[in-house]
This record gives sequence, structure tokens and C-alpha cells, in this order.
Amino acid sequence: MNLKYVSVFVAAASTLAVPLVFAQTQTGAQPASGPAYQLSGTSISGSNGSSDIMLTAPTGDAAPYKTESGIYLYPTVFVGMGYNDNLQSSATNQIQSNLITVAPKLIAELKRKGDRYTALASVNNTNYTNSSPDNATNSEFKVAGDNYFTSRARAAWSLGQVRSTDPRGSNNRPISSEPDRWTSNNAQGLIVYGAPEAQGRIEVDLGSQNKTYDNNRVNTAINDVSTNSFGSRLFYRIGTRSLVLGEYRNAKADYGSALSKEDNTDQRYYVGLTWDATAATTGIVKLGKMTKDFDAAGRDGFDGESWEATIRWSPLTYSVVDFQTNRSIADAAGFGNYQLTTGTNVTWNHRWNQTLSTRAGVGLLKTDFGGTSRTDNATNFGLAVDYSLLRWLKIGIDWSLTDNSSSVPTSAFKRNITMMTLNASL
Repeated sequence: MNLKYVSVFVAAASTLAVPLVFAQTQTGAQPASGPAYQLSGTSISGSNGSSDIMLTAPTGDAAPYKTESGIYLYPTVFVGMGYNDNLQSSATNQIQSNLITVAPKLIAELKRKGDRYTALASVNNTNYTNSSPDNATNSEFKVAGDNYFTSRARAAWSLGQVRSTDPRGSNNRPISSEPDRWTSNNAQGLIVYGAPEAQGRIEVDLGSQNKTYDNNRVNTAINDVSTNSFGSRLFYRIGTRSLVLGEYRNAKADYGSALSKEDNTDQRYYVGLTWDATAATTGIVKLGKMTKDFDAAGRDGFDGESWEATIRWSPLTYSVVDFQTNRSIADAAGFGNYQLTTGTNVTWNHRWNQTLSTRAGVGLLKTDFGGTSRTDNATNFGLAVDYSLLRWLKIGIDWSLTDNSSSVPTSAFKRNITMMTLNASL
């Protein structure tokens, strides 16, 4: 996510979200425990489209192991070996390196009387042969539940911790010998009133996040931040497959350092439409405005248009095209007053037969640094091929290219990443 707030609607798992990772250039990003490299994705944050919000962890297609107590376990492991030709995203003195990533994950699932509970533990360790200070171990731990009280009322909740690393080149802090690492503790809650097929539905969510940097404290302490968020949505059915919606989101960011001038309030207002008009097309489109107001006197904020949209086209059961676009705003993290981002991406997932599948995507991301003349334009390409050797074992080749141009020459860079991948499940 590229926002400093925790919105359940944005951060929750979505049936429309593209399961690929975009090479982030935004300094306000607070990703979960993702890899220390970027694979062939072009997804942009803030575009999750599903109105079916889940805080519990999706289990995917992995076959579970069932314990005697009725708990289902979904263990998976990812192994990747590859090459990064610019691992610090630098304009000059680029470091090239081989890398290896090992990422195990375990999801535990328990269902009781219609309720669902999950626990997730994942670790992602990446090591570089030519730059050991950039080695990173990221992790995520989360427990969550979906509780159904009546056919009309339910609640969802989650508690978690993320340990991650800011990608090199993603902020304007002084360069340190090792990348900036941080820990985030998160809590989310959601209340939904309205049956799935009812004329109307109301959703209210609350979120809290505390992010603290673990190293390079001389430069990073000023970026410690606590964020409290609130969101509400009203859905009204206008057909058997379509709903109009109104949405309000508010997030208050408080930075721990007395020297910081970043304390701010982020507000979003949207109207939109979500639909499943045919068997082939599903989508959500939201239009509105966003504001960012700073507590510090004389610090210019933002007041302007915003949008979020995701459209999925499935012409065949084995072929899916996703289109995403959004206009969003993030905290600056050292350069300018804020970052205004406009992104668009198209991805195509196709299964050629029972064993062979491909993913391809292209994405454009424009970042304007408020209060400065700096503008970045990133173009991203991705291509991946996966082959299923066995029901539980898949191998693949993954390539991504990021080309970031900037009005500040020292912030421009190109990066290629090529990976051989292995995914194993129970």
C-alpha cells in the first residue's frame, strides 16, 4: 500500500486484486512482508475492488493438512534464484548481484459454526552475493477472524506485526550502509450490516498502525509514525448484479519526533459503482476527492481529485485480464510535502493447459512531489512462465524491468530482475 493509513477496504484481501508485485517508487509505501526483490508484476496500490472484504487470510489452492482438533494447515514455500542488475535503484555506480530468496509461509484455518479464524506466519529471506548489507529478512504474523451474528450482521478483526525493509531509492534520507528496516504493529476491525442480497449494506471499519524504524536511527527516527484510521461505506443495490456506493475514509498520522512537520490528516470522499454484470466482467469504479492537511503552520497540503478502479475481464475460464488505475497521495518521507501518484496497469494471466501458465503486465506510475519541481515517471514491464511439475510443485521463470525517469537526474534509474522460481505446497 502506498498510504500511511490503514484502511480495511484497501488493505484487505480482494478477489479482484492482482497477485503480482509492482516495483515501488513511492516513499510512503508500507508493504507487508514481501520479497526484497520485485517480480513481474505491475499492480498499483489503492485499487482493490472487491466489496466482499476479508480480513482472514486466503488459503489459495494449496491442499491442507487437517489436525485432530479440526484445524487446517496450509504450508507453502517459495524459493527463487536470480540476478538483479541494479539492486539499489541507483542512477550511477550500480551494484549488480546474484540473489537467492527463501520464503516459507504457514496458514492455519479453523471454522466454527459459520465463523472463520486464521493465523498466518511468513518469512522472506533474501541474500545478495555482491552486497551483503542489503540482505534482508522480512516477516509477517497475523491472526484474524470473521464472525457472523445473523444473516444481516457480521464483524471482522485482525491483529498483526510486519517486519520489513524500505527498498533502496524509495526515500530521500541519507544513504546508509544498510537499508532502513522497520517494524509495524497493526490492528483492524470491521462491522457489516446488511445481507449479501439486501437492498442496502453499511460497512464501518477502524484501523491502527504503529510503525517504528529499527536501525539507522540518526536518520530514521523522525519517520516513526502512529496512524489511526476510520472508514465507512454505504452500498445500494440498483440491480441483481450492480450496486452504487458512497465512501468516506479518514486517517490521522502522528509522527513521534518533535522535529517532524509531517503530522497530517488524510481524508477521502468517493461515489462509485461495483458490478458483476456478466460472467465475463467484474469491476468497481470510484470517483471523488482527497485532502491532506498538515498540522504544521505554513506547510502546504493538497485538495484535489482522486479515483480508484479495478476491472476484471475473463473472456475464458482460463484467461483473465485486469485493468487498474488510481490517483492517490502519500506522505513525502523527506522530499517535498507529499507524493501525488497516478498509476495505470494492465495484466494478463493465461493458463495454456493443465501444467503451463503465463503472466504478463505493463504499468505506468507518475509521481509528483508536492512543493517541489520534481516529477518521476516509472514504466514497468513483467513476464513470467510457470510450469506445474506435480500437483504440489511448480517451477517458473520471472522477469521484470523498471525504467524510472525523473526531473532530478540522480533519481532516475533502470533495473532488470530475472528469477528462476520454485513454489511448493503440501
